Amino acid sequence: MTRTTLKFIRLFVPGLILVLEFLPLLKFAGQNFTINQGWLSYSFLTLIAVGIGAFYHINNFRYFVTNASHKRIDLNIMNSLLKLYPKPLSQAQHNFLKDKKRLKNIFYNFIDNDKSLTAKSENVYFNGALWTSTADAFIISTFSAIVYVIAGKLVFHQKEVWLWGILFAGIALIAILLHILTIFKHINIGNEQLEFIETTKLKELETKVDEILQQLP
Repeated sequence: MTRTTLKFIRLFVPGLILVLEFLPLLKFAGQNFTINQGWLSYSFLTLIAVGIGAFYHINNFRYFVTNASHKRIDLNIMNSLLKLYPKPLSQAQHNFLKDKKRLKNIFYNFIDNDKSLTAKSENVYFNGALWTSTADAFIISTFSAIVYVIAGKLVFHQKEVWLWGILFAGIALIAILLHILTIFKHINIGNEQLEFIETTKLKELETKVDEILQQLP
């Protein structure tokens, strides 16, 4: 999977989930429709999903789920690189290297300039798509569950409506469990890349860190 494909998935998936989960509510509201007809044609549905996904992405709603795991993944990378650096470091040097993504930039520089690491990054992109998609499914399905339960109780007064809400709550639970699994997978893939750096690029890592430390005030 390429980075471009990953970006499209992160726009398309949340919008598609939202559209699909709210279609049953239109049925209960008395709206009859058929997939691939009118505004539900596949091409138009894709545009709608991307538009909603863009709004969702700009407002960074998935941050509430992915922020903690993103920090954990980044911290694993930075701490692992610091362990590979052969010279002793002061706390000030530690903090300087971790600040402004200095260590992460070294890591990504290795990935972008080594074919073996670049090939491994395809696995990172694929798992990254699952990582954000499961977070999106959890957030949107939780929102859908709340809307359906409230609508079933207060608007439509139909048991079937809030049963859909319970279904979406179940989907949200499954999504967050899968999201946790993708976190561990992401860390494992990162560790494989770090092992490659340890095996083949220790001297280069030392040189790059030394160059950055020279900038320390």
